[in-house]
Amino acid sequence: MNSETGPTTLDLWNLRAARARLLAERYGASREILLFYAGLAEWQGQMAGRVKTLAGLVEFFPSLLDLVRRTGPAALGQAARDLDVSRRRVLLEEYWEGRARNWPADFFARVLLQPYAATLTPGQECPWCQEPPQVGRLRPQGEGLALDLVCALCLRCRPFPRARCPGCNESVEANLSNLSAPDFPQLRLQACETCRGYLPLVDLSRDPEAIPEVDELAGLPLDLWAHDQGYHKLHPNLAGI
Repeated sequence: MNSETGPTTLDLWNLRAARARLLAERYGASREILLFYAGLAEWQGQMAGRVKTLAGLVEFFPSLLDLVRRTGPAALGQAARDLDVSRRRVLLEEYWEGRARNWPADFFARVLLQPYAATLTPGQECPWCQEPPQVGRLRPQGEGLALDLVCALCLRCRPFPRARCPGCNESVEANLSNLSAPDFPQLRLQACETCRGYLPLVDLSRDPEAIPEVDELAGLPLDLWAHDQGYHKLHPNLAGI
């Protein structure tokens, strides 16, 4: 890692993989999905430097399908075997344009598109940045915490008011609540009673080493609890939850 220029693209994916493996040792209930994600992140890092165009992503499909068949959870492994390879380009285009909402097929497009979207330069718009985020991060600011939303595709952050639901813009304090559990000190859920949506939040003041899009995966028990209470996640993670 170059301390003057910051981490390279490969460094970032490797950091995500390393964080996932660390969390897998800490959270047994989420171990399987975290270890699977670690392998995915390493694969994404290897392809990231070779991604030049959206159309060029199609050539990476076979390698991804093979990885998922070998290491993925049963449902994703079966989806990799069943995927209609003649629709690979269509899947990518539909997801990129925001027209796809069909898990698990969306999973493959999202994994392929994330490294591409992460290379967008200022002025190039990621089509998913204005969609509901996958996760938020709380970072120290002054004497309090500021909220950034993390795009589910390009993984870039943008500031957002803490006292507002990113799903429906509800801002009445009585309708917004924060849910947490002692086993996950760096995680909490912001739940909205108006739209019944929730957003996982990763608190960097509790764990400065946390990586929001990775630590969120460790919170599987929190997700299951929220679903049992009738809430829905604003945007599913790569596990489809």
